[in-house]
Amino acid sequence: MAALLTILDGASEWLGTQGTDQWSGSPWRAEELGPDLATGGLRVAEKLPDPPLERSEAATGARTPPRHQPVPVATMTLGETASSLHLSHFAVDRRFAGLGVGAWLIREAADEAARRGKRSLRLDAWTTNTRLHDYYRRQGFRLVRIDGGNSGALFERLVSPR
Repeated sequence: MAALLTILDGASEWLGTQGTDQWSGSPWRAEELGPDLATGGLRVAEKLPDPPLERSEAATGARTPPRHQPVPVATMTLGETASSLHLSHFAVDRRFAGLGVGAWLIREAADEAARRGKRSLRLDAWTTNTRLHDYYRRQGFRLVRIDGGNSGALFERLVSPR
């Protein structure tokens, strides 16, 4: 749990340096994440994908990460509705930023949605974090709607059920 909280807190701190108040405030607490951990919805990627990421998936000039060392690199929670899988608590350890880890995890979540017979993968994004909106669009998501509240931008990526 400590590694998971470190990833989320690191993402919160980094977001603060980017001029957004997303995930600002007090550090993440284990009890906030406990229910998702207990149901198996909370996932922590403990090593980068093998085979290595394609060059086009990683940022230009990205450093080479340790591939076989089991270190926590990212986290996500998968929730379920009748027609979609919902991605939340999605964060990449800042040491692995720019290496395509986020794109890889989104593909993994979309593949899981397809295996479960879902129509889509969905996520909520901070309403004012337009850089994040752009990232999700590049990952194949479309904006469904913006509701009130901070995390009110709903994005969806259609999947083909298997």
